[in-house]
Amino acid sequence: MEQNFEHLESLQPIERIMFLANQDIEKKILRAMVSALSDTDKETLRNQETPYAITRIFDSLDWEEQQIGHDYDIKPQPKYRPADEVLKDFLNPKSGKKQAARKELQVRLPYLAEIEQKKTIYAFLDTEVKTDRVFVLKYLDEHFDPMYLKAVETVWELHHDFEAAKLLTHYAPIEFVIENQDQLANDYRYFPVRLCLPAETPIDRSRLEMHELIHLCARQNLPLTEREAFFILSKTIAIELGQQVRFHDYDSLFGLPHISSIIWALGRLGYQDIITKFYVLNEKTKPLFNSHDDARKISTAIFEEMDKCGFIVL
Repeated sequence: MEQNFEHLESLQPIERIMFLANQDIEKKILRAMVSALSDTDKETLRNQETPYAITRIFDSLDWEEQQIGHDYDIKPQPKYRPADEVLKDFLNPKSGKKQAARKELQVRLPYLAEIEQKKTIYAFLDTEVKTDRVFVLKYLDEHFDPMYLKAVETVWELHHDFEAAKLLTHYAPIEFVIENQDQLANDYRYFPVRLCLPAETPIDRSRLEMHELIHLCARQNLPLTEREAFFILSKTIAIELGQQVRFHDYDSLFGLPHISSIIWALGRLGYQDIITKFYVLNEKTKPLFNSHDDARKISTAIFEEMDKCGFIVL
């Protein structure tokens, strides 16, 4: 192998690279040699018919150049004041710096030390400004700590913010959720609150949409007859067809609102026959969604296919 390299140093840079590209050489070394070429030689080499390895190296070098250029453009990080000073400006409406302090604290919150973060969160919760409360409630939704539960409860009792009700529904003890379920449902939504309750809790079906009911039954192993499940699927398809939706926005029935969730629930409930019927219907009606017919004509054709496939036509 050594004799192949005896004349290497006598070759011109491009000739040397072309020779090495056909040898069993470490790619990082070859890459470094290409990188070391003058701009003129690089352009010459680019325009030659080269091994694939050289093309890959140029792709890699181009990406690296973009990244380095991006790094040059990055501005130095600002030198922040101590968080306590910024928080003091935020809490003092007469400081004239409240808005600037608010923006800075929102940016810095995830990176503050634990004690500074705690002070900031409590400060944002204890305010009459809803946007400040909502900001930190949304932050807690992704970074929840039980230490804030009582403060969130207080915010909810005072203001009934949607975001506070959501946090309590997800993180408060089940006893609290059961005791306050009506008000939580008013401030949040009945369905997610109901999902947090034990399965044996009576269901108020009048407060559930059909797709929510079948999803709830699937999640909590609640009884739902095959006929009821089939009716929910059929009725949901019929409702969506009746909306005269822009059918050309969808590829098939499976793309209509709530259908994928219902099919998931049918699987959990073990109703494979219904899923099979839907599959057949979906395949038969797919071409309709790609046609140029108007919505009314498409929906009529789908209803006809539903009847043929044994669906409950309403």
